[in-house]
Amino acid sequence: MNFRNTEGQVARWIQRLNEYYFDIRHRKGSSHGNADALSRRLCPENCRHCSRVETKYDYAIRQITTSTATPPDPWSDEKVREDQMADPDIKPLIEFMESSSNKPSWQDISAYSPTTKQYWALWNSLHLRNGVLYRKFESEDGKTFRWQLVLPRSRIPEVLKELHGSPTGGHFGVMKTLHRVRERFCWGKVRADVEQWCKSCDACSARKGPKIRSRGKLHRYNVGAPFERIAFDILGPLPRTASGNKYLLVVMDYFTKWPEVYPIPDQEAPTVAEAVVQHWISRYGVPLQLHSDQGRNFVSAVLKGSVNYSELTRPRPHLCTHSQMAWWRGLIVPS
Repeated sequence: MNFRNTEGQVARWIQRLNEYYFDIRHRKGSSHGNADALSRRLCPENCRHCSRVETKYDYAIRQITTSTATPPDPWSDEKVREDQMADPDIKPLIEFMESSSNKPSWQDISAYSPTTKQYWALWNSLHLRNGVLYRKFESEDGKTFRWQLVLPRSRIPEVLKELHGSPTGGHFGVMKTLHRVRERFCWGKVRADVEQWCKSCDACSARKGPKIRSRGKLHRYNVGAPFERIAFDILGPLPRTASGNKYLLVVMDYFTKWPEVYPIPDQEAPTVAEAVVQHWISRYGVPLQLHSDQGRNFVSAVLKGSVNYSELTRPRPHLCTHSQMAWWRGLIVPS
């Protein structure tokens, strides 16, 4: 650590040791007996005690090595081929490929399951590698490709559990899990299996909950009398007329389907309010409800104020009896 102008290996050692805080203390070699005993025999070669101890130690090491031996790889070519040959949908294709390189005819494949026919349609992209069936998936430009293992149905839960629910899976949604599956595997109805697996995942159901889609309440709005509810909207812009009008205010009664159209110069709130009051309310009375697309000119305070004032100063012929109408006319005198 006290070297100056160090280079090469010594400089790299010092740089690595600078990451730690430590004190260097010298210790003579005779004091390192505890370390020497690990690699050196204190007794001569003919010591019976040391020989018995070493024999027991070697036996224990062999037992531990045997018990902790690496288990066979479940994804080896032999294991995967064994599962593929046990799958009734994949086995016929492997047998056809091993017997002949030509694509079998429809008469040869028609008796098998729909999944086998689906694989048969991909015959040109299927290949055998070390006896295992793969699909060669190429990009649209043909520059990149990847090998997808044709997965037996018995291994689908294992793959989905690893790619969706493992610590590296992350419990992603359907599309991300499907993308990860298609990078390495291929089987029939893969999308339906992924959707069902993500839907039945306990962790996803507890954390995410059901996806609620907001939908409008599709039901009828019944009316019981003429001019009870009217609907109005703006049509335009149209070519400007000689009187300066460019838009049309369309008003229709829900009960009688009676339509009327009023030309207006613009679609501002005061213009719409004036047209509704003068042309409709002054003739038919104030409706119980006004139905619009909730545009700013329809829900403004100007229109609401005009309708409220008309309601106080005009009778409702479609909702009132004759005596009530007379009472309104005698009580309130329009300005």
